[in-house]
Amino acid sequence: MDDLLADFVAETREMLEAIEGELVAWESDPSDRARLDSIFRFVHTVKGNCGFFDFPQLEKLSHAAESTLAEVRAGRRAADSKLVTAILAIIDRITQLSNAIEAGDALNDDGDEFLIAALDADSDDEIAEAAINAREMSSEPSEKPAESPAASPRSIRLPVELLDRVMSGVSDMVLARNDLARRLRDAGNEPTLDGPFERLSGILTDVREAITRMRMQRIESLYNALPRLVRDLSNELGKQVMVDFEGGNVELDREMIEMIRDPITHLIRNAVDHGIEKPADRLAKGKREIGLLSIASRQSGNTITMVITDDGNGLDEEKIGAKAVQSGIVTQSELDAMPSTAVLDLIFEPGLSTADTVSAVSGRGVGMDVVRANIEKVGGTISVASSPGEGTQFFLNLPLTLSIISALTVSINDQFFAIPHSYVEEIAHGKAASVEFSAVGDSDLVTFRGNRIPCLTLNTVLGVDARRAGSDQRLVLLRMGGGKLFALAVDRIHDQEDLVIKPLSPAIMATRTYAGTTLLDDGRPVLMLDIPAIAERYGLVSDIRGRTRQVAPVEELVSDKASRALMTFTDLDGRKRAINLDLVARIDQVPVEAFDIEGSRANVVIDGSIFDCIGKLDYPLPAGQVKILRLSDSENELAYPVAELGQSEDYAGELTPVDGDPEVEGLALIAGEPVPVLGGFYLFAGKHPVHNSATAPLCRLPENDPWTERMLAPLIEAAGYAIAKDDAESADITIALAGETRTSPETGDVPIITLYNDPAAVAGQSGAIYRYDRSAIMEALHNAKRRKAS
Repeated sequence: MDDLLADFVAETREMLEAIEGELVAWESDPSDRARLDSIFRFVHTVKGNCGFFDFPQLEKLSHAAESTLAEVRAGRRAADSKLVTAILAIIDRITQLSNAIEAGDALNDDGDEFLIAALDADSDDEIAEAAINAREMSSEPSEKPAESPAASPRSIRLPVELLDRVMSGVSDMVLARNDLARRLRDAGNEPTLDGPFERLSGILTDVREAITRMRMQRIESLYNALPRLVRDLSNELGKQVMVDFEGGNVELDREMIEMIRDPITHLIRNAVDHGIEKPADRLAKGKREIGLLSIASRQSGNTITMVITDDGNGLDEEKIGAKAVQSGIVTQSELDAMPSTAVLDLIFEPGLSTADTVSAVSGRGVGMDVVRANIEKVGGTISVASSPGEGTQFFLNLPLTLSIISALTVSINDQFFAIPHSYVEEIAHGKAASVEFSAVGDSDLVTFRGNRIPCLTLNTVLGVDARRAGSDQRLVLLRMGGGKLFALAVDRIHDQEDLVIKPLSPAIMATRTYAGTTLLDDGRPVLMLDIPAIAERYGLVSDIRGRTRQVAPVEELVSDKASRALMTFTDLDGRKRAINLDLVARIDQVPVEAFDIEGSRANVVIDGSIFDCIGKLDYPLPAGQVKILRLSDSENELAYPVAELGQSEDYAGELTPVDGDPEVEGLALIAGEPVPVLGGFYLFAGKHPVHNSATAPLCRLPENDPWTERMLAPLIEAAGYAIAKDDAESADITIALAGETRTSPETGDVPIITLYNDPAAVAGQSGAIYRYDRSAIMEALHNAKRRKAS
């Protein structure tokens, strides 16, 4: 409603500004019919708009002015000077009330009766004088700053096409800025240029963000049409459904809202038709007879999460599975091996419907696959969760805007392409020990981290020197809707950045290979790959048993494992470094606000999880978005922020040892330049230790003590101990609280630590520690662990 109110005020002000000259001219020539018509249309529009809002004063004033002007237009009354003055006084009063509405001030009706009375042809001079005084008072600027219209936000209306043109121009400026930044880095330190360039970069970032915000619209505009849809559909189906909305103030790109309108509508119709039961059935189950359908929206960084929930029947896994087998989507053996989440995801398969009869609402087996396809087309994902008898939840993750997409750039044969980051699960090198290629007929498969998944080569997809997948390539693992994975083999993996995507001609889009075009910072054009369409073309979406069909002749796969794959990057200190590509699980990009660095502690929030940061954190982070290497040793993950990403390199030579620097595994000669290669053992040393509960030493704690559960237990587990749950377990160390007696089941030489409330009480006592002396407690635990190991 706030948006509608703002539109009302903006429209009123626009009309006032448009007829301001007409008002003055009409006062000097009341017989001018064209100006009379303009003023009449203004008060008529204001009166009509007031019918939607609860502004009785404004409606009364505009109605009185409209009635009087209608008489003048009909020739039943002459527009003399007194009438013109009364009309102008009312218009000035409308202006004053509009400003008060915009400022959120209370509306008063001081003098309104004189203004309306002055319109009467028989009004005397005293009333006319009061109306003139009211007009002059309403025209005087307020002494209170809060009542001044200038203190309130102003708004104008612009065509979206104009915003798109401005956005395109700013995007080209950003590309030029990036190109200039690259040239400055290549030229070395230029103190006289670095400062002005940084200011220019900051200003350009602010302008780009402001232009992007101009295209945003509250998701409330999508919500507004849904109550009527639910009402009509529930009446048609004989049900009672109440709708609850949350997060209406979340903003989305206007074009994005239009793109998701149909998928959201289909999910709502399904929830009312399939999910929520009829009133009698709900009462028989102990539920309220009125079903509840809720839609909640949240923003997290550059992602919007929408959750659509109903409290109906929930999804019937057995029925879904039976329909899938009957439709030939899966075999019975495949169904038996599926987890519950995979069975639920079968509802997104084409041709599957659980409706027993075909109606105007459902049953034709067309819908949920289209919903997923449309969500994925805008770079989003959809998943489902359900509890039998309790309800169903659909989770939609959507990018904030369609025009700016975070993407990973890759290349084949020195031709660059972009992949939306929302699909990228992980990257790997074909020579990695965890990667194994195999061929089944004309299909390529890759085994990665124990999972066997289909593999496409980008050469084959684009028809450019079509080939089989091999260990000389890099793999981009892509996750589609429903959690399905496939690998895309490319020659090189380059950078990840926010790209401004522009549409292509209809003929190119019809190939279902490309989703748009953009420019890199050096001005090179890049095509954005349409990942869902490619996956569907090769049977990786519509058929879960589909495998890749390769058209190239079978080549002998490269099996040489002597060389290593390196990922180069520019560190925060400006130096070029490299790291084994096997350690790079993902490449992410997060806002600088996601970092929390204090002293020796550094953390960053990525996709709702907190990661430890390593790297050259003594140097300032880049402004705006920061690129991050997500490093993994298969058990732990770390975040390594960098200034710029380089590219992956095959390095067949030996690393030159470096003495005295444990951080560096050795030097690699890349493009004639010595590049330090960071060592994985050094990076992961002491970070996120993983404790195996089966082999961890046991610690026995006081039972049923709130302080122990809240404060002590997390510390014990962080030290690598498991907590003894019952007396049958033999503990390696016992912790007791002073003043409490408890018989320990352990016998023999089991150390006991006694914690005291008073730090003075521990003096001279063996095994006595102050309860808040963390370092002493940790030291005692480590000593006990060493004793067990020896």
